[in-house]
Amino acid sequence: MRISTAFSQSQNLSALLNQQSRLNDTQLQLSSGQRISKPSDDPAGAAKIINVSQQIDQLEQYQTNIGAAQQRLELEDSTLKTANEAVQRLQEIATQSLNDINNANNRKTLAEEVDQLSNQLLALANTRSANGEYLFAGFKSSTPPFAASGNATAPFFSYNGDTNQRLIQISETRTIADGDPGSTIFGPSTAGGSDSIFDVLRQFSDELKANSPQVGILDKLKTALNQVSAAQSSVGVRLNALDSQQTANADFILNAQTVLSNTQDLDYAEAISRYNLQTTALQAAQQTFSRVQRLTLFSEL
Repeated sequence: MRISTAFSQSQNLSALLNQQSRLNDTQLQLSSGQRISKPSDDPAGAAKIINVSQQIDQLEQYQTNIGAAQQRLELEDSTLKTANEAVQRLQEIATQSLNDINNANNRKTLAEEVDQLSNQLLALANTRSANGEYLFAGFKSSTPPFAASGNATAPFFSYNGDTNQRLIQISETRTIADGDPGSTIFGPSTAGGSDSIFDVLRQFSDELKANSPQVGILDKLKTALNQVSAAQSSVGVRLNALDSQQTANADFILNAQTVLSNTQDLDYAEAISRYNLQTTALQAAQQTFSRVQRLTLFSEL
């Protein structure tokens, strides 16, 4: 009889503790606002939460990458726009200088403007980003890409960067170059070559000062303009691609957040109703346990 009574007490106590545990779980859910407080609440749901959260983190990293690439490419775009305008002005000067009505003084004045524009282009080619990196140096971003060589003859300027482009991950399957090496924009077209825009302008300035401009300058400036324009067009395409991918990533993030919310967020109405039922059940269990304890004590007496 005593064994039966002890067993009954144990069962009642176990039921009471289980009821208390369920109520505690519901209280934790209500305080956190999350349906799954621990993996055992819903193993499949818990695994899904981890997976979706990791997806969101990765997508947000892509968005950060896109923002950084946009900043660099927008700076490159504005820099190339100014360079394009400078080369177009140089074309006007070249056409004007070839007119026979010009005298030596006129051409020296034009040479001064050519020198000013050349210095402007050199400064543009050595543009630095917000974090101090040289925009057109390739991977050698801590080194000014263009500098005077100090040579008495061409090439008068050297390119000290490399031909690499940094590729930025903007989606799981997509990368994009966030810059261009200066050699493809301002030249030279070959290693050690003397056809960079700066060498061309140095030669043009010398010809003007000697009052003997050569018609070949027109083709050289046309080539220079084509290179700058091609780079500017490429930057525009990449900026559009970044905008498109940024929008797509934002949609993916929103969808993933919806899945995450549906998986982990608590249905407060259902949880409050469950809490009330569990509270009532716990109180009833406590009363039952108390009565059994008293009866047992009475029997012992």
